[in-house]
Amino acid sequence: MASHPWVWIIVLNWNGLADTLACLESLRRLRYEHHRVVVVDNGSTDGSVEALRGRAAELEIELIDAGRNLGYAGGNNVGIRRALDGGADFILVLNNDTVVDPGLLDELLAAAERNPTAGCFGPWILYLSDPERIWFSGSAWDADAGAFTARGKGKLASELSADGVDTAYVCGAALFVRARVPREIGLFDERFFLVYEDSDWCFRARRAGWSCMMVPGARVWHRIGTSFGSEASPLRTYFSTRNKLLWAEKNARGSEWRRALYRAVRRLVPRVAVERRSGTPAHKALLWACASFGRDWSIKCHNSQEIAQRRAVADYLARRFGDCPPRIRALTQGWTGVGN
Repeated sequence: MASHPWVWIIVLNWNGLADTLACLESLRRLRYEHHRVVVVDNGSTDGSVEALRGRAAELEIELIDAGRNLGYAGGNNVGIRRALDGGADFILVLNNDTVVDPGLLDELLAAAERNPTAGCFGPWILYLSDPERIWFSGSAWDADAGAFTARGKGKLASELSADGVDTAYVCGAALFVRARVPREIGLFDERFFLVYEDSDWCFRARRAGWSCMMVPGARVWHRIGTSFGSEASPLRTYFSTRNKLLWAEKNARGSEWRRALYRAVRRLVPRVAVERRSGTPAHKALLWACASFGRDWSIKCHNSQEIAQRRAVADYLARRFGDCPPRIRALTQGWTGVGN
């Protein structure tokens, strides 16, 4: 590795000027000097482009105006291409709603020096609202549950081992990679748009022979849920549901993908449960079951989360990927007052 490798930092902005400015201010305090910062604006309408362009020299950034919302995958791909064209040795993809520790790059580069077969590195990500508590410190795929574990989530950083560990994937909120890796395997799959593109990319890297590891000495603090209005919004439900099926199709065993698809489809229809109490005529038990089914079906037809779930499965089966339908954003705006 070069004695002073160049690190290109990609920060994606979409109508989040205040968060982006706070992130950039933290990047200006990085101790490692051989880095460049590229801000990609994803078609903001809040004046972000004008504000960032006017302060580009002061903030020491290069600004790229994508002109439209390309999603996490597409927007970051714009920045990654610029970094590769510029001769980057390493690339840090960083959420705009994060702030970083001044020693972040020093720790990540030291880990890369010690682990030449690792291609993807992740800092510990902690809650910005609770700075000592872990949000992401690594994960593993649980085939039986059909989901990723959240190893260490919610624990205090002091409760976990400070040794670096392998991880199934590195969270895209702060994803540090050797530039060799995207040159070999390509960029984020833009069909995901938002959610699961980071784990998909890391699994592709792993299949190409690169390992992924967490670096506990590297720290980032994250304002959770900014991209969705909430971690439990209809927007999050839509992308998580649809993209989990696409992820499983690409990366899980066939039996795991079929199980995930069955669970997603099965959830769309309420269960019919006929309870026979002692002395209750069969026709009454059946009527009660039908009434319960009707109530449950009404909920599924009108509840915003259920609507998002149903549309996500339908879009996956119809092979409609990329951004979500406008109705899902409308549901999220009505649900939380915001939408991304």
